[in-house]
Amino acid sequence: MSKETLARFESATKEFIALARSIPADQLDRVPEPGEWPAAYVIHHMADSDAHFIVRFFNILSVDKPAIIPFDEEIFPTALRYAGRSTEISLAALEASCAQLVDILSQLDEGDWSRTGVHAERGELTLSALLELTTGHRVGHLDQLKK
Repeated sequence: MSKETLARFESATKEFIALARSIPADQLDRVPEPGEWPAAYVIHHMADSDAHFIVRFFNILSVDKPAIIPFDEEIFPTALRYAGRSTEISLAALEASCAQLVDILSQLDEGDWSRTGVHAERGELTLSALLELTTGHRVGHLDQLKK
């Protein structure tokens, strides 16, 4: 793992949060294109998926080769009540989980980055690979929010 990946993870999160907070409240529920999520849903998804990701990191660090359970983001909006949720609460959760994860990951030894978990669809993943995937997820949704 490189410090650059962790820095990109943190930077993408901060950029996402700043951009999300700059969107006028009356625009958060606007659907940009048919079939696309409104900004509020993207914000909630980021907070909810972070809860999954942080558990994955914790499990890989504390359990030998834990199972990594996939999640289906398509059911989140209904199951997790996106339409009635506060974007500020979701952004606060995202901000806190990022800070917590950066605090933990910045203290790891080089050997910790090769610890693995087993994803039901992707197979064995190192902690380093999980950080790359999580960072890519952030950057992808940051780009989505920019649109």
